[in-house]
Amino acid sequence: MPDHRSALVPLQLLLLLLPAGLPAQDSAFAKEEFAARRARLVELIPDGAALVFGGEDHGENVRFRQAPDFFYLTGIEQPGTVLLVSGITKRAIVFAPRQDGGDAGLLDSTEQARRGIEVLPMESFFAWLARTVARPGVRTLYLPLTPPDDQLHARFEAKMLEAMARDNPVFGHEAPLAALVERIRRAEPQTPVADINPLLDSLRWIKTPYEVERLRRAGAIGAAAIAEAIRGTRPGMYEYELAAAARYVNTRLGARGDAFLPIVPSGPNAPDVHYEANTRRMEPGDLVYMDYGSDYDYYESDITRVWPVSGRFTAEQERMYRCVLEARNAIIAVMRPGVTIRQMQDAAEPVYERYGWKDAYLRTGRYVGHFVGLSVHDVGDSFGPGTGRPFRAGVVFNVEPVLEFPERKIHLRLEDTILITATGAENLTAGVPVAVDSIYRLIRARGVNSSPVGGTEKR
Repeated sequence: MPDHRSALVPLQLLLLLLPAGLPAQDSAFAKEEFAARRARLVELIPDGAALVFGGEDHGENVRFRQAPDFFYLTGIEQPGTVLLVSGITKRAIVFAPRQDGGDAGLLDSTEQARRGIEVLPMESFFAWLARTVARPGVRTLYLPLTPPDDQLHARFEAKMLEAMARDNPVFGHEAPLAALVERIRRAEPQTPVADINPLLDSLRWIKTPYEVERLRRAGAIGAAAIAEAIRGTRPGMYEYELAAAARYVNTRLGARGDAFLPIVPSGPNAPDVHYEANTRRMEPGDLVYMDYGSDYDYYESDITRVWPVSGRFTAEQERMYRCVLEARNAIIAVMRPGVTIRQMQDAAEPVYERYGWKDAYLRTGRYVGHFVGLSVHDVGDSFGPGTGRPFRAGVVFNVEPVLEFPERKIHLRLEDTILITATGAENLTAGVPVAVDSIYRLIRARGVNSSPVGGTEKR
C-alpha cells in the first residue's frame, strides 16, 4: 500500500485541471464587470432612483458575507453600506460608514478609483437621497419591498423566515430591513415606491461570462471536495469525518468558504434533508449521502452524491440509485435554450414510472431542482408560473432528482450544477462520478480518511 502522502496526489493533479486564469483568491478588482451591471440596472429605471442595501455586520465567529444584491452591483464586501442609483443622472454612489482607527477604507480616493465607483460618507445619505428624488422626471423610488435572498435562502424562503421571526411569541421582531425601508418611505413620503427585487432578478437570472468562470471554479472545487469524502469510506467512520475531508479540499483548493455546512446523513438520518449534526457512526449496510458545495468568489456550487458505506449497494439500494441516476441523466439530456422546468419534469417522469415509483415522484411535486448563483437557492421561480419560462444561455440550474420513502428512513438524491450554453448544457460538477462502478472504485481509493483516527477501524 502507498504511504499516506499518496492520498494528496489526486488533489495536486486536480489543480492542473481546474479552470485556468483564476487564482485561488482574486486580487484584481473587475470594476468594469460591476459597472456594466449597474448600467443595466440604470436602463431598467429610466423614471426613478433605486436603493440597494448592504448587509449588517455581525458578532458571530464566521466571516462576513455581503448581501447578494449589493455585491452583485458593487463587488464591495464592507458591511453597513448603501448603493444609490439614479436612472435620470445615470450616477451610482455608495454610502459607507467611516472606519475605526483612522483608516479611510472605501472613502479613500485611490480605493474608489480601484472600485470604479464614487463613495461618500454615510452621514450625507439622506441629503443625497432628497436631492436625487427631487430631480425632474423622477417618478419612482425602487426599494427592496420584499425580503432579499441570502447565501442559503431564496427570496420566498427569506420571506417565510421573516414571518416566522415576527410570529415568535418571545423573540418576535420586525426584520431590520423592513424597518429601514419604512424609515426611507417616511423620509420621502411624496415619492411613489416600487419593489426593486424583480428588476434585480431579471439581471441576475442570466450569468455573464465573468460569473460563469467563477461558477465553473466553484463546481470543480465542490466536486473535488465530495470525491475526497467518498474515498476510503468504511463502516465505523463518523459522518463528520466525511465532512472534514470535503472541507479540507474546499479550503486547500482556494475556496472562499462553504456554500453551506456539509449535510452528511447516514442510515436512519437520511430523511433529514437539512441534517448538519454529522455525529453518527456509520454501520455496515448503510447508505450515506453528502450535500455540499463550494463558495468561490461569492459564487456557489451545490452537489449531492449518495454511496454505500460498505463499498457496494445491496440489490434494492442499487435499483433505487439507478432510478435516480437515470432521472438525473434524462433531465440533463433535455436541457438547452428554450427548454422549461416543466419539460425537465416531463423528462424525468417516465424514468420513475418505468421503475414503479411514479407515485413517489409525484409526492415530491415533481421536484427536479432549483437555480444557483450568488445564492445556493438563487433567483428564479422553480415551483410556480416560472416553471414555464424558457431557459436562455447563461442560466444555471441545479438538477436534483429525489427518491424517498420516509416511513422506511430512505432518501436518495443526486445533484449537479448545470449551465445552459448556446447549444445545450454543461455539467459544472461532473468532476465527481455518479456511475455505480466509478463510485465503487472511488470508495476503494485512498484519501485523507484512509488512515484511521479517533477510534475508527483500519480497513
